[in-house]
Amino acid sequence: MARLDDEASWSRTLLMGLGALVAVSLLVGLIVGAIAFGAAKMSGIGEAADGPTQEPSLYIPSGKPSTSPEAYPDPPEVSDSPTEEPSPTEEPSPSKPARPITLQGYPTTVAPGERINLTGVFRAGEGARLQVQRFEGGWTNFPVTATVRGGTFETYVLTSRTGQQRFRVVDMATGQASNAVRVTIG
Repeated sequence: MARLDDEASWSRTLLMGLGALVAVSLLVGLIVGAIAFGAAKMSGIGEAADGPTQEPSLYIPSGKPSTSPEAYPDPPEVSDSPTEEPSPTEEPSPSKPARPITLQGYPTTVAPGERINLTGVFRAGEGARLQVQRFEGGWTNFPVTATVRGGTFETYVLTSRTGQQRFRVVDMATGQASNAVRVTIG
């Protein structure tokens, strides 16, 4: 009978050791979990942000056109009346002054339907309404306008017409036009 008591004692000791091991493992797991939870709560992990995750950026145009004003000249106007040639005795006209409305377009390559930002400088046009135009064999109004404030203006256009597109702005009061900018769509 002594043998049964030794086996029972050994089994009981083994079960008590395993029980103690499980109890210690649970205790250590709870302590580590509580520490990890407290650290996560203090660092803000898992909390929703109240504001934007990235600070907004502001783009201010440099005042220089993205293309030179004469890089894309306007197409010649077709008229039915003959034009007069200047006589050789007349003084040659001074060189054409730079256009006071400068326009920049960015990005210069977009997918159809993506935003095309148009910004520029028109120092002499405070309060002027500028009409955006697109070249379609001739300049046609695009359904977007911009107002000059502080000598600058900004707006954007969306189009799904693919290919290389040309845009400009025109002062609605004087008819004065900016340089044209090219944007590749598609």
